[in-house]
Amino acid sequence: MGNRLRTTLLLLVLVLAFPAMAQANPTQDYVEGMAAATKGDMDTAIAAFGRIIADPAVDAKNLASAYNLRGMCHEAKNDLQKALADYTKAVETDAKLAEAFGNRALLYVKLGDEAKAREDATAAKRIDRKVKVPDFK
Repeated sequence: MGNRLRTTLLLLVLVLAFPAMAQANPTQDYVEGMAAATKGDMDTAIAAFGRIIADPAVDAKNLASAYNLRGMCHEAKNDLQKALADYTKAVETDAKLAEAFGNRALLYVKLGDEAKAREDATAAKRIDRKVKVPDFK
């Protein structure tokens, strides 16, 4: 019984002394996600961006960016409906994230919905003229 109490007290002291160890680190998750995506390990990247999304302390701009990045990973895995859902959450979270509108426009082209692709491409270009969007020539 004495050892159990000592172990419990030691764990409590460690948690109180090092609270950062018990908390998520969005910056570290972002770095991990980007590194994994660059290497083609989309499952690891999706998990890292998912941890950012699950963190209630993440601000709206970073949350939208995490949704956009996770959407790109889903799209790379050809999981187009999950990609579409993440791009949609990104633009709902930050209506000024031109890259998410552009990514969703490109995805709508893949899905055969030119009307929605044009709508998103127009929205993206209104925000940032340099963002990549489909060419409708």
